[in-house]
Amino acid sequence: MLAPLFALLALAAPTPTPESVVLKKSCDKNVAADCYKLAGWTKRGEGGVTPDLAKATDLLKKACELNLAPACLDYAAAWRTGEGVKRDPLKAVPLYQRACDGGVPQACAELASMYLAGKEIEKHLGHAAELDGKACDAGLAPSCGQLAAMYAEGSPMPKDEAKAAALYDKSCTAGDALSCGRLAVMLRDGRGLPRDMARAATLARKSCDAGELAACVGLAQALQGGEGLPADPKQALELFTKACAAGEPRGCLGQGERVRDGAGVAKDATKAVELFRKACEGKVGSGCYELALLTARGQGTTADLAQATSLLRDSCTSGDARGCVTLGQFFLSGRGVVKDLNRAAALFEEACKKESLAGCSALAAMLDAGETIPRNLPRARSLYEKTCAGGIPADCYTLGHMVQKDLNGRKPAFDLFSKACAGNIAAACQEVAQAWDFGHEPMKALPFYQKACTGGVAAACDRAKKLQP
Repeated sequence: MLAPLFALLALAAPTPTPESVVLKKSCDKNVAADCYKLAGWTKRGEGGVTPDLAKATDLLKKACELNLAPACLDYAAAWRTGEGVKRDPLKAVPLYQRACDGGVPQACAELASMYLAGKEIEKHLGHAAELDGKACDAGLAPSCGQLAAMYAEGSPMPKDEAKAAALYDKSCTAGDALSCGRLAVMLRDGRGLPRDMARAATLARKSCDAGELAACVGLAQALQGGEGLPADPKQALELFTKACAAGEPRGCLGQGERVRDGAGVAKDATKAVELFRKACEGKVGSGCYELALLTARGQGTTADLAQATSLLRDSCTSGDARGCVTLGQFFLSGRGVVKDLNRAAALFEEACKKESLAGCSALAAMLDAGETIPRNLPRARSLYEKTCAGGIPADCYTLGHMVQKDLNGRKPAFDLFSKACAGNIAAACQEVAQAWDFGHEPMKALPFYQKACTGGVAAACDRAKKLQP
């Protein structure tokens, strides 16, 4: 009798209600969390639910309208990708903002990226910075990195390299490999924090190991020069080659320089041309510059001054001030182009703005001479002060003659001539010698006359002979 009784009880037991049905009923009663969970099941076809993207998106919409911030994040993503709805990134914007305001940092980061890229919506760096700030404060490393880049570039906020370095450090510590690589560059250059070549190399390796090709190039440069770690030219070449093969144009530049010079690899001008061309096509100004030089000389390719001129312009435009200076010299001399002093001056000006001392020096000389472009002695003097301080001894000599005309300018001029003489400007040594001589200190003048004589100043040789004991 027991077996039939158990059978009857089993038949009488109620069938458990599927959890999806329970969720549906709960969602109908406006329980946001259950609408959100059911949306996930409906999207993925889990829990016995038939997959249906459109229905899943409707459930996300309801959960979001019930103020569940994570649901707003996913609903925004649906509009952005066109999953379950007709794609419309503009509709994602207020939803990301709602999720961000609701405490979901990833929503702040996603919306910041949209404003930063300016592809799906109108670019707005101010909004991007504000949103990345919220995401960074919540611990999202990539957002700290993006905010750091804005401070480093000075857009949209004032440039603040110390703030940029601190944010890159925070982002790197939190695991963002790109930020580690960028912090390595700042440490190498001493921008925003004290120069630290050893730490720069360590961070570059960490970033490179994580797959950041730009950091691999930075590590290769450190290995090449033994900066912050033992020199290893072989490994440097391997890293340059690996980065270039993976599409990093600066890797092609580094590899090209090694191949051109035969440093650890067979010297091959033709291959160097190919590698520099890849770098140039990747908008690396130095690649265009090196390619221009080889093209002008006919090394590894057919000599073509017209093409070299075009490459120099590309180099200048892509940020290598040497391209601006060299092209300016072409226009100054008429080499390969029609002589044009105005264009030369404009190119030297462009190079000077890119912090090229050579460009500032050439511009100062033109402003000093006043040929074709209006003479401007105050600006020329200001530029000479900059280039002299930066290490161009010939400009210290020129500046010395300018300063000499000032009231009480004798001592400053003497100091400038002394600096120029130390830089092997023979005429400056003659000026220093004469100053000592006129001051009745002939024995102090003698070594300067001798140095000027060695540099080719005939009058200095005559005076040195007379002063010699």
